[in-house]
Amino acid sequence: MEMAHGNESTYIGLIFIGSLNTDIVATGLKRFPRPGEHVFGENLIIGPGGKSRNVADMAAHLTASGTVSMVGRTTKDQYGMWKIPIDALRNSGVNIDYVVIDETSSKMPGVALITVEQTGHNQIVVLPGISDDFCEADIDNAEPLFNEVSANNGIVGLTLEAPISTVRYAAEKAKKHNLKIIFDPGGIPDGTEIGSLLRDMYLVKPNEHEAKTITGITVTNFDSAKQAAERLFELGAKNILITVGVQGAYLFTDSLQKHIPVPSITDDGVHDETGCGDQTMATLSAYLQAGASIEEAADIAIFSGTLQFHKQGIQPVSLSELEAVTNKRIGEP
Repeated sequence: MEMAHGNESTYIGLIFIGSLNTDIVATGLKRFPRPGEHVFGENLIIGPGGKSRNVADMAAHLTASGTVSMVGRTTKDQYGMWKIPIDALRNSGVNIDYVVIDETSSKMPGVALITVEQTGHNQIVVLPGISDDFCEADIDNAEPLFNEVSANNGIVGLTLEAPISTVRYAAEKAKKHNLKIIFDPGGIPDGTEIGSLLRDMYLVKPNEHEAKTITGITVTNFDSAKQAAERLFELGAKNILITVGVQGAYLFTDSLQKHIPVPSITDDGVHDETGCGDQTMATLSAYLQAGASIEEAADIAIFSGTLQFHKQGIQPVSLSELEAVTNKRIGEP
């Protein structure tokens, strides 16, 4: 099995559901400011964002053109910020037939304000705007898409940068269509109860902070990650990948328990954790849809997330980059 290399596809196999944002990113801060303090950065980057949009865009760079679709909502604003994520999806070959573009709302499109320290750590403030209006009717409007992806034994990717009621509705629709769900709980507010949402999800991918929010368990090593995974299994998740930054990730299935360390790659001095989790999610989705095993997909996904850490802002990792660092195509022994 090999990944497609930019060929045109006649089917859609991946749906990503959630937010489309415009990211306004200040980079190069020596440290984050304290209340009332000014801290100067080095660069300003304005680009496409939103967790689900990022994942769709990134997955499209790892699959044949036309195999990835996006479901979400945005609105036209006087500053043209709505066009930035939409144009990026179009340019990446993502199907956006089921992204609602509201031309009457007085709300702004989603915006994320991001600051990045020189170490690569970031802080993010999300202004959902029109994303708060993303609703069950928008999911129902995409029924033909669910039918098509179901016929192709496809995958639905969900995140929590959307109203929780809409995420729950999308998950139930995906289950009714017998679609595998990969869930990144990024965007979960502290104290939010989502346990019932995890029932029958094929793969849940929290980072250590999200794992603690869901399970109450602080993940610091393999043993604590295993405890968190056992709780996630109890909630109904079938497979779990807990990412832990520089420590890599911990993978748990019904037959496998594995630590995946961060790979050693050439350090060019660029450090930015923005989008690393999204890149991992995109790579998992793309490789699983292409027929890779969970272990195989998780290994390459951590490689991919590490490559993203050495890119400034959201710059999707390409298939050729992955093949260059792994020295093989996925599926080769």
